Amino acid sequence: MAGKVSGPGSGPPVGGPVDDKAQGPSEPSGVGGRKFADELAADKAAGPTKPAANPAAATAARGLTADIAAELAAGRIDAKAALDRVIARVVDKQVGPGAPAAVREAVRAALESAVADDPLLGEKIKSLGG
Repeated sequence: MAGKVSGPGSGPPVGGPVDDKAQGPSEPSGVGGRKFADELAADKAAGPTKPAANPAAATAARGLTADIAAELAAGRIDAKAALDRVIARVVDKQVGPGAPAAVREAVRAALESAVADDPLLGEKIKSLGG
């Protein structure tokens, strides 16, 4: 049985011709629900949302630094001393007081570098007076 092989684009697609006007607004096939633009409008109408917070972690962080913040606010220490104390406490909490000195120093140096290199943290520290 011999037949003519046509090139691409010849003839209607499998399933017959498609009438774009009969389908209504253009939507991806097989996708239901709201469109992306509708999602954006709904998000904008809902207003800003707060980031998900871990209340226990926030309370622990305040407990870790509350006395340092009080000393800073009272003027007994400056921002640099407060930052040094916070870093020391984070190192104690994260690696423990029994960790080898080299490990403690590496973590402390990494934290100090992160604070120095982060423009947002730098601005916050400057606003404290450091």
